[in-house]
Amino acid sequence: MVAFDDLLHARLGSMQDAVNDWTETVKKLKTLQEKAEKGMQHKAEKADWKGQNAGITRPFIKKTAKEFSDAAKEAESIRNILRDALADFKMSKKKLGDIVEAAPAKGIRIGTDGSVGYLVHPDRRGKDYAGPDPKQADFDHVRADIKAALDKATEADDVASRALVTLVGKDEHNFSGTDYKSLKDAKAVQDAQEFVALSRKGAHASPSELAHANHLLREHTGDRLFAEKVATGMGGKGTMTYWSAIVDSHQGNMPKKELATLKDLQKNLSLTLAAATHSDSAEMRKWKKDVIALGDQQFITDRTKDTTGPFGFQITSSLMRHGEFDQKFLNDYGDKLIDYEKDTDAPQLWSHGGQYYDALNFGGAKNDDGKDPMTGFLEALGHNPHASTEFFHDKEHFDYLTGVETKKGPEPRIWPQDSASFVPSPDQKQQLPGFVSLGHALEAATTGHSYEAGPSAASSVHSAEQADIMNLLVTDMSKHPDLVRDGMAGSLGQISAEYMPDIHRAIDPHKGNIEALFPHKGSDAGLQEHDVTRFLHTLGQDPDGYAAVNLGQHQYTASILEYHMKHPDAYVNTLSPDRHEALTQTITSISTDAGEIEGVIGSGRDYALEHKLVEGDGAYNTALGKAGTWAGSLAGIGIGLGTSAFSGPGGAVASGLAGTASGEIINGIVQGANRDRLDGQIYRDGQHWEVLKEDTAQTTRGSLAATALRHDPSFRLYKEISDSAVDEGFRAGQSNVQKYLKGEVQSSGQ
Repeated sequence: MVAFDDLLHARLGSMQDAVNDWTETVKKLKTLQEKAEKGMQHKAEKADWKGQNAGITRPFIKKTAKEFSDAAKEAESIRNILRDALADFKMSKKKLGDIVEAAPAKGIRIGTDGSVGYLVHPDRRGKDYAGPDPKQADFDHVRADIKAALDKATEADDVASRALVTLVGKDEHNFSGTDYKSLKDAKAVQDAQEFVALSRKGAHASPSELAHANHLLREHTGDRLFAEKVATGMGGKGTMTYWSAIVDSHQGNMPKKELATLKDLQKNLSLTLAAATHSDSAEMRKWKKDVIALGDQQFITDRTKDTTGPFGFQITSSLMRHGEFDQKFLNDYGDKLIDYEKDTDAPQLWSHGGQYYDALNFGGAKNDDGKDPMTGFLEALGHNPHASTEFFHDKEHFDYLTGVETKKGPEPRIWPQDSASFVPSPDQKQQLPGFVSLGHALEAATTGHSYEAGPSAASSVHSAEQADIMNLLVTDMSKHPDLVRDGMAGSLGQISAEYMPDIHRAIDPHKGNIEALFPHKGSDAGLQEHDVTRFLHTLGQDPDGYAAVNLGQHQYTASILEYHMKHPDAYVNTLSPDRHEALTQTITSISTDAGEIEGVIGSGRDYALEHKLVEGDGAYNTALGKAGTWAGSLAGIGIGLGTSAFSGPGGAVASGLAGTASGEIINGIVQGANRDRLDGQIYRDGQHWEVLKEDTAQTTRGSLAATALRHDPSFRLYKEISDSAVDEGFRAGQSNVQKYLKGEVQSSGQ
């Protein structure tokens, strides 16, 4: 610990001189390095030597040139360490000086050892004393400031001294070639080495050592140098061995504090490994290759359980649930995982076949012990949209995971149980954690953003690959509604909300210049009305799916009306020289589509209530209310042109949507759903069919009123036109449900 008086009166001039001297040394060594590499090494490589000259002299010259390079790196590292340590010392010294200088004015005296007390003790104050009277909180504050300054200097001193020892090394004949860009780099390397040393204790680490290992990971979140040194220090096999040992030694009914530590450790190690995979160094390439190759091997840390132990795939996937892993690594890993499953009975092996070892996922969701490696892998895809798009654009991957039956290729995946107490139904219709994660991964694959990030204007411009996957989703799941597994509808609904331009294009009965009516910059998903109807009807049966589509539809209707009122030349003025006629056509088209979408999901909602798929109508209002934070991002998707003024993810609805037409509408829906008394709000519970239709008309009128058209003398007439079109669309939605589902699904409101 740096002493108070030593820091306060430290003379740092000599250290500044050392920094300057090393800076000059670096310049000279780099000059020598350049001469060595471009001079003697270059000439040696081009020389036509034979015999001993070729076998001895050339390698010697090459090694000598490398030593100049290593010397330059080492000198620069020393300079960087001294430079940054000096900066920290100066800052800490100044802070300490400021504290000491300010203390008397606060009535505080600071001793030469850093002790803190009264400048004039209350017992020695005269009757006329009018000076400051510090309280305990003032003393505590000064002590904390002193400690912070000393701690900063001490850490710099400690890190610098260890780094300098490492740089010099133990080899008297070779420079180390260690490259430290900063004192921060040196600390990252030192802490990574400390974590690796702790990891080698495995199951024998004490609770305090485990907590310290977790602290090291958390402190360096996002530090790629630290992450790479941790991963390569443990190695691929070491990483597997470490986590299997942690898993094996911490099981059963653990105290909450222990479980919280392990949950945090799993998250922080996942974030660290994710950051490490973005390195393309030779060491990290080996780590990634080894981890993938070890997927089919068991790791048995308890020799009393000689037939049980998690597979490498299970361990790796349990450490993939957080952070953004490298795109190529994820796809290589996923390819190998699926190939292994297709060649074995792996889906059953993950939960059976002697694998009654304990959970790999600490503090996970119900029935999610982490034994199914696909769940963690899909979570990783959900955090990397580019990787997920690439992965699901492979039709075989898409079919295998979503459950599409094909005449060619392997059978769709059978999703295993993931806890000893849970047995899935043979028809796979229960909610499994993997289905939720599959929804997350598909959300990232189709939207271009992490499922946790929320939509934005930028992500609304869909690539051809994203649009292709959306087409597959809608087409396949419209034909086979059972592919919308329990737990997926919320994600599929949010995907649909971001593809509203494509959905409106698919269902619009007027067609005409559909690209101008519903413009977007991205690739079109090429959806068909019958597929959209069946797909949305299925989503409407789920409260979360219904809420997302509902909010997405109203957001888009409000946005596209506002857009066309502000930019009449884009579409309105192309319809007719008669402004009234042109506005009538535009409002009719948009309002009809709004009514049709609401009619379709309303049919789904009504069907679910009638057939007791959902306990009560209140579940739908609850879902609308819960969607408030996500709804705060909806204005960011605009109309798919990537130009929305608001593009922030999530956040408070009111602040996120303030000042936008769609914001006013969504706030009305969400806030109405959150109120106990819903009558008279902009969107009521929709228990009765006519009420649902009226609420749709009212919300669409509200969208129209949020535009500049509200000042038009004929606004009342336009509202009536909108109401009539919503009614027409609503009935078309009901009719299409009957037509496209061939009467198999009937809504009680029809």
